[in-house]
Amino acid sequence: MAAHLVFGLLWSVNLAWAATPGEIQNYLKTQLSSSSEVVLSSSQAYTTEIKQRWDAYDPPSFVVVVKPATANDVATIVRYTSSNSIPFMGTGGGHGYTTTTSALKNGINIDLSGFKEVSIDFAASTMTIGGAVTFVEVLNPTGSCSCVGMVGATIGGGIGVHQGLHGLIIDALQSVTVVTGNGDVNFGLITSATYKLHDQTNRGQALNGDFLSQVSANATIFNALKSFTRNQPDAFAVTSAIQYSHTLNTVVTMVSAVYVGPEKDGRKILQPLLSVKAFKSNVTMIPYNRLPQPAYDMNLYPYDVATYQKTLAAYIDFYATTHLATSYMVTEIFPTRVSLSIPDEATTYPYRAAMAYLFSGFTTDAQTSAITKFAKEIRGDFAKLNGAKGLEVYVNYTHGDEGRNA
Repeated sequence: MAAHLVFGLLWSVNLAWAATPGEIQNYLKTQLSSSSEVVLSSSQAYTTEIKQRWDAYDPPSFVVVVKPATANDVATIVRYTSSNSIPFMGTGGGHGYTTTTSALKNGINIDLSGFKEVSIDFAASTMTIGGAVTFVEVLNPTGSCSCVGMVGATIGGGIGVHQGLHGLIIDALQSVTVVTGNGDVNFGLITSATYKLHDQTNRGQALNGDFLSQVSANATIFNALKSFTRNQPDAFAVTSAIQYSHTLNTVVTMVSAVYVGPEKDGRKILQPLLSVKAFKSNVTMIPYNRLPQPAYDMNLYPYDVATYQKTLAAYIDFYATTHLATSYMVTEIFPTRVSLSIPDEATTYPYRAAMAYLFSGFTTDAQTSAITKFAKEIRGDFAKLNGAKGLEVYVNYTHGDEGRNA
């Protein structure tokens, strides 16, 4: 399914079109339902009525934005753009940030933010959502980031802190309704999706542990994180970050751990972190929906402490020479037993055996060349640890330069 979306986008990007933005706007207004909106990107309504991208770095460019009200509207738009060779792209949660979308120039943005319906079939234990529904609007704890569009995360695989209990989000996907490049209901832009629901685990409560530690404790922390990768409990997930603390005026390591089970059991698992001398720590039982929200990315198979220590030293030097103190590197360690039990041929997700996911974030393009050089060096060091697998990347975290084989 994802391949159909990608190839459809590439096909539409490379064709020329002759209609002016005004002509496109006027035509679509006459063809769509009265509840739809068609606005020029140059108008004030573009910023007030249309879903904006989460990340403004290297974005696609649009001359017209269409906000369809029905699936039939979507079909009409796609038929029109396809038959007139007009480049287009669908926007759901607006959270995708890969640089490959910048290949789309002066096209049409099909804003699906009107597709926000959520319905639950209690008898069948299923939920059907619209194509633009975000996690926070349906199941706060399901994803690692509540502002992300649920459908977009799903078709990329849907990793997250609860995959050890129920598998990837794509494993719960039962069906989708989509619109194709010729406007038929088949493969293309997803307007709705239906998922299998699971009962609450541990009555909706989870043990959350947050730790902020000084650089001198890095060996203890990295070894603790490595220990979690051995026989990781299904209900336990941990995320760590290297970043600069403006409050403490120094580089720190941050760790956030979640255990969906009894507090006593969770504290035993967290013991390697509880023994670390930290600037700040907090361990408490909280409801799922209060779990805190914790570029360049790659999948990681072995956890190597020496490589992390080298990377930490590199970040310290990077902060000192570039003063880009809002940059960071995150490692997500999620349990894999349940996701590995799903046959590869059952879904489109290929990297179920990945032990961890790494991504680096940089919040400015003021020093692009320095950032690119630094990020590629760090990514290359970790890719070497994967041996013959080399560089692999979770599609929802792609930067855009990894190549097809990744």
